[in-house]
Amino acid sequence: MPESTPNTQNPERDQRIKPTAETSGITRLSKTDSESEGAHLRRVAEELSGSGEERIARLRGMLASRDMDERILAARDLGKNGSLKAIQVLRELLASGDEHSWRLAIHGLRTGGSREGWLCLEGVAEVDARQLGSPDERVSSVSFKRLMAMGRTKMMDRLFRAADGHSRSIPGDVAKQFSENAVATLPELQRGVMELRLGLVNGASATPSDTADALGLDLNEVRSLELQGWQSIHSPIALDLQ
Repeated sequence: MPESTPNTQNPERDQRIKPTAETSGITRLSKTDSESEGAHLRRVAEELSGSGEERIARLRGMLASRDMDERILAARDLGKNGSLKAIQVLRELLASGDEHSWRLAIHGLRTGGSREGWLCLEGVAEVDARQLGSPDERVSSVSFKRLMAMGRTKMMDRLFRAADGHSRSIPGDVAKQFSENAVATLPELQRGVMELRLGLVNGASATPSDTADALGLDLNEVRSLELQGWQSIHSPIALDLQ
């Protein structure tokens, strides 16, 4: 059997850049779990050819319509489109200071379900988390409201975990204030359970049993109220732009 020898006929070939997730576009062109094969192929074709630009421009125009149903439809279609250009349109709305606009963007990004849409939400959530400690009360207030409106994100989870002050990247006082403000949005019984379970009362997380004893509740009631509390905090705020 002849020995294999390196290919020296084209020395430049080994020095070519091999495609990676960053260079090949696999992040934006790969098939997502929510896409059918046909929808994926159509999206890839539009992304590569630019043929979807006219539709995106039309949807952008619909976002300024006086008809609220038309605006909601446009946001949903942009979210489902999933292309970088479509998501960028929604990101501009999401990062704006107008509450009606960013609520509409959240609705479009979440209902669209594309990977790029979720990455967009996480990116803005990260910016908002940094602004929670802003000395400008208006900035910190908008950031909190937007984080809550988005519903559960990885950044929201990080903020709750950082409330004990052990995070290296998130100030403990900022994370604790976020947790307290988030829990304060809940009904009284849910709020009482969550405050104890998260350690917001005395800095130490109470067990479900200790929480039940402290509040005079049944253990199953505590577990049910805690579950309801998390479901409420993690749910995106319903779209109401009327």
